[in-house]
Amino acid sequence: MKDVTVPGTCKGCERDITISEEQITRILNNMRPKVECVNDEVYEARLLACSQCEDLMAGHTCGISGSIVRVRALAATHNCPSYSGSRWQGASS
Repeated sequence: MKDVTVPGTCKGCERDITISEEQITRILNNMRPKVECVNDEVYEARLLACSQCEDLMAGHTCGISGSIVRVRALAATHNCPSYSGSRWQGASS
């Protein structure tokens, strides 16, 4: 099998995909009072599914949507954008 190189930029926006834990935490804290969020059990199930996905980039960015998985997984109105169907089956709000 040929070696695969992981890109350093998001394929959708071409920006650097690096984001700090502090930045992610700030985003999550800002969105909680403004957006309908899933409960902790659903959130953890969604994150587990994302962590096992081959499209996860740098441990935090969805290679399909370009979104930060911890942010997308928290929003009740969002779903997994996997091309083969949602990986969040059974992990709904």
